Amino acid sequence: MWDGVRSERAGDLQIRIITDVCVEDRQAVWYTKIENKSPYVVESAYSPYIGDLSHPEGAEWFKTFLYDYADAWELKLWPSFQCTEGDHGVDFPTQFPTSGAPCAPYVLLRDSSQGLYVGVKEVTGQFVAWHSELRPGYDSAMESRVPCQEEIAGKPVHIRFAPVHMCYIQPGETEELTPIALEAYEGDWQKGVDIYKRWRDTWSHPAQPPEWACEPHPWLQLHINSPEDELRLRFTELPKVAAECVQYGIRVIQLVGWNHGGQDQGNPSHDFDPRLGTLDELKQAIAECQALGVRIVLFTKFTWADRATEWFRRELVNEAIKDPYGDYYHYNGYEYQTPAQLLNINTRMEPGHW
Repeated sequence: MWDGVRSERAGDLQIRIITDVCVEDRQAVWYTKIENKSPYVVESAYSPYIGDLSHPEGAEWFKTFLYDYADAWELKLWPSFQCTEGDHGVDFPTQFPTSGAPCAPYVLLRDSSQGLYVGVKEVTGQFVAWHSELRPGYDSAMESRVPCQEEIAGKPVHIRFAPVHMCYIQPGETEELTPIALEAYEGDWQKGVDIYKRWRDTWSHPAQPPEWACEPHPWLQLHINSPEDELRLRFTELPKVAAECVQYGIRVIQLVGWNHGGQDQGNPSHDFDPRLGTLDELKQAIAECQALGVRIVLFTKFTWADRATEWFRRELVNEAIKDPYGDYYHYNGYEYQTPAQLLNINTRMEPGHW
């Protein structure tokens, strides 16, 4: 326990930190609580903090490995240190991938045959990122090389690593940080990922899909209206497409752009687009397709908002998450079809987060 902390610029502060480290099966789990009795906001906290992260003896290389939206990141730690931040913005070579929990709830620190798993231990809404830092700096910045010697100019050569909790604890508040588990493993990266999967399976139970969705068969993604209002097919034409699908063994049509405004317009509303036909015509078309043996899956995006709509300007903007300056966060969106979209000039999406 730390009954008070000393700030580099604000002096002694009434911030109590209580950390319990527990052995749970093969894991060491850090439980941290912060009591903020200072007049300042505790914006972030590093816990646990590994002050000298060393590569395994005999290793040819040492990397971080973490999951991203649809792939994985591997960033070099040694013998070269891969910096993700510009040198204008950090004092030391730094790795700070923007992916963190919940998108990337764990990170592996590994070589080709072993590693250390570091991951969240509870399902929380708190954002946790993964931070590595090479001190005091490179041996050769041209090659991003980690110094071979133990010291440079009297400063010890070491890599710092920590999960960073973006906690924003207000004055007078107490908060428990997301617990962090550390576990060593042997094997390639799959063995490290298995640690997360075992924990995930204790609380995440996916809905059982229908039998037809479990079969290996072709799907067709059918784009009947794009964000640029290309009205390509009416609802009444779907059975004709389904009949062609039957000829070629296609069992499912994923229908994109059936909603009002087309793909990615008007979100989070998913009313049918009357320019493509009536609701009864859509229902009848789906029934006829299914009678032919072709399922219809309606593509949706309920967690996004179209900031080009009056609905967003009038109402939804008040429900979107705001940054520290009171402005809503936004994402430019995906690009479709026209130069104005492909150059990110008139893309429409804004993450909803309601």
